[in-house]
Amino acid sequence: MSGNKNRQKTLFVVGVGPGDPELITVKAINAVIKSDYIFYPDVCGGRNKTAYDIVKSAVKFAGLQDIEEKRLIPLRVEMKRSTGKNKDLYMENALKIYEKLKNESVSCVSYVTLGDPAFYSTYFGIHAALKEIENKNKNENITVNIINGVSSFLYSFGLLEEPYIAKNASVLISVPLKKSLGELKAEIKFIADKSRLSSPQIIVFMKAGSCVKNIIEAFEDASGGGYAENNNGKVKLYLIEKSAVVKDFTKKADLDFDYFSILIGVFL
Repeated sequence: MSGNKNRQKTLFVVGVGPGDPELITVKAINAVIKSDYIFYPDVCGGRNKTAYDIVKSAVKFAGLQDIEEKRLIPLRVEMKRSTGKNKDLYMENALKIYEKLKNESVSCVSYVTLGDPAFYSTYFGIHAALKEIENKNKNENITVNIINGVSSFLYSFGLLEEPYIAKNASVLISVPLKKSLGELKAEIKFIADKSRLSSPQIIVFMKAGSCVKNIIEAFEDASGGGYAENNNGKVKLYLIEKSAVVKDFTKKADLDFDYFSILIGVFL
């Protein structure tokens, strides 16, 4: 976003990592601290403010003064329990950010989001809305600076305690939401076929919480059976929920997990 006004304004889009406040980068902390306002996603209107909690904790870990509440501004978004309001909410949120940046006393603001802003982030909708606003206000001098965070799927591989991603390994990343059983099988079969030539081969299902049952069924069909949950077998399955590996997850009766859960399949 750019324009002709003399005073440069900056929007920092800050990735705060997968949930551990100690995993925020120094660059991210510096951006948040110097921002006049910090916007954060408020999922379902107050029931989930994880990014807010991480930022508050990270500042304390860094030995810095606590952020004043008046600098923290919630932006409501919908996720698992979506009622189709996000398109309007993205524009509403973009306008809130834009209005703050228009203030003469404001030089920069931050939008903080879980994981990495460039990888399946809530920021993508706000970014598109800001572009629309930019097209209507071409004289604004606003720069967007994306500060990468630790992606949740990379963090998840560390929890597995096995260096699966090595030479000749392929990694297929998929979001199973709204995908048919046939589509899931095709993705798994693609990786399974590659494993016949070299192994390991890996498939990662992001935001898998409500799709675990279908994914397991797809593995059973596409891999020809023989999968094992964290055990010996042709295919190992792992489920990461709230930054921890879930043991015996295939035996859970309802197979319904947190929205942000990640299911990893490793063909050995």
